[in-house]
Formats: sequence, structure tokens, C-alpha cells
Amino acid sequence: MPIYEVQTSPPEGLRSKGPCCPIEVSLPQTLVTLLSQQGQQIPPPVSGQALIDTGASVSAIDLSVISRLQLNPIGVVSVGTAGGPTRRNLYPARFMLSRLVIDLEAVIGADLGPFDIIALIGRDILSRFIM
Repeated sequence: MPIYEVQTSPPEGLRSKGPCCPIEVSLPQTLVTLLSQQGQQIPPPVSGQALIDTGASVSAIDLSVISRLQLNPIGVVSVGTAGGPTRRNLYPARFMLSRLVIDLEAVIGADLGPFDIIALIGRDILSRFIM
């Protein structure tokens, strides 16, 4: 398995916000190819911080990122939250963490703005690594 080094939160940030790392979210390559073939403009990637969340079974992106990337939902899923089950839209996305690029078939759209992050890295990604 390849080894990837990703800079995470310093100790004081780890205590206050949890394990965060820089991330760039963009359209997955299949969607970029399709839009290019249709002569459509490709939205630029969105950069920010991602929270590593071992409690999330599926990764998520902030609603503002979805809007900036002009993503359309590809499905709906029921998600268990602290407030009870809720239904959320699913979107295709590409996560870039340092030199690691991961195209995801589906991530959850969520309001992550209050947490000052643009993405959650869930177990769908974490399960690919040895930590």
C-alpha cells in the first residue's frame, strides 16, 4: 500500500477542531471529460480544510462547494445524525489530499460551514489506508 504524508492539525488545533487537513474538492475526471466533450466550462477546484471523521461512513462536502462546482444530485441517502435520521442528496466529487487524488462516486451534501471546513473525510476513504 502506498504511503501518503498529509499535514494535519497542530496539537492546539487538534484539541479544538479535531484532525483536519488541507483538501481541494473538484469535479471527478469522468464528469470533467463529459463537460469538455460538450464544450462546457469546468468550474475551478475549491480549497479548504477537511475534518477526518471516523464516525462518518460516507464522506461529505459543504453545500457551498456543491454550488461553486455546479454539481447536480445523483441520488438520495438516509443518514443517521445526532438529531435523528435525515435524507441527504449525493453528489460525485474528487478529493485531492496532498498528492493523493480520489474520485468518489458519491459524497453527501451537508452544511459544514459552521465548522469552518469544506469536507468530511469518512470511512469510505479511510478504509483504503493503514493508519
